Amino acid sequence: MMSAWRWMLASAVVLALCGCGGEEAPDGTAVSAAVSTVPVHQGSVPALVSAYGSAGPAADAAQVVSVQAAGRVTQWAVTPGASVKRGQRMLSFELAPAAVAAYAQAQSALSVAQAARAHTAELLAQQLATRDQLAQADKALGDAQSNLDALTQQQGKTARLDVTAPFDGTVVTVDAAQGDVLQPGAPLLSLQRGDGLVVTVGIERVALRQVTVGAEADLVPLDGGAAMHGTVRRVARALNPHTHQLDVEIVPDGSLVNGEGFRADIVVGQWQGWLVPRDALQGDEAARSVFQVADGKAVRVPVKVLGESDTLSVVSGALDAKRPLVTEGATQLDDAMAVRVAEPEDTTHAKPDAKP
Repeated sequence: MMSAWRWMLASAVVLALCGCGGEEAPDGTAVSAAVSTVPVHQGSVPALVSAYGSAGPAADAAQVVSVQAAGRVTQWAVTPGASVKRGQRMLSFELAPAAVAAYAQAQSALSVAQAARAHTAELLAQQLATRDQLAQADKALGDAQSNLDALTQQQGKTARLDVTAPFDGTVVTVDAAQGDVLQPGAPLLSLQRGDGLVVTVGIERVALRQVTVGAEADLVPLDGGAAMHGTVRRVARALNPHTHQLDVEIVPDGSLVNGEGFRADIVVGQWQGWLVPRDALQGDEAARSVFQVADGKAVRVPVKVLGESDTLSVVSGALDAKRPLVTEGATQLDDAMAVRVAEPEDTTHAKPDAKP
């Protein structure tokens, strides 16, 4: 009898232990993840082409000043960076003796041609010359006058001349030293128009069809200054031999400093689709996806990235506007995983910045 009670007691202890072990075993409850969500909606962001360059004279705003005669600069009245007004004296130039002699010879040749023509006309009146001879005298006179006019335009009428500014602008460079003997056409200085500063950036060949005259752009100084708005005024159709890119000139709505560096974000269109924060995207470029929440579980949605801004991506895909989009915590999710949603974030950051 005692043996039977002992056996029953031992069996009860074993059963009790087994029961305790069963209560501590995993019960199959799903693992959940804490996430933050934002509403999802459709919209658009600008499609941009970004390029880098610097401020400088427009291709048609700079002019090299020279004298088409040999001589030397006797006095400079300007320095690089100086502002000048139309008609203001910039330098004094003295013609070389040979140039002075050439002008004197042209004057003498004109006087001789005038006298010859008058004499031929008198002979014709006396029937001592032919009309062909008068025509030849007229031609000689015309040639002498043309030669003198050309020299006057090139070097003036005096041995010393003042070179004046052809327009309001700024002296960019001074290219000749005072006293140096210069050949005809040698550059004296370069001058740019007062309103001629633009930002010139380089774009790749593939962007040629996208960037058009009149396109809007944001100009961001590389030194961290305030951005400016601008408009594309010229797109080159030939590669710059130094940069091997196509030059694009952008006229700003603010003042520039010659040589200042910029990044230009040129608007070439609009991307339309679902607007999602960039940190919501998962996967690589070949297989992008986002997670939405439905009935307390994560739902993976494959998407295609159409375009991006600094904070947003524009995507296409089968998103549901009624389901919140997972942002923080998306990296730890799997499809159908249970989620715990934190307090909704302020979604104003999920709206695209207004573009001009």
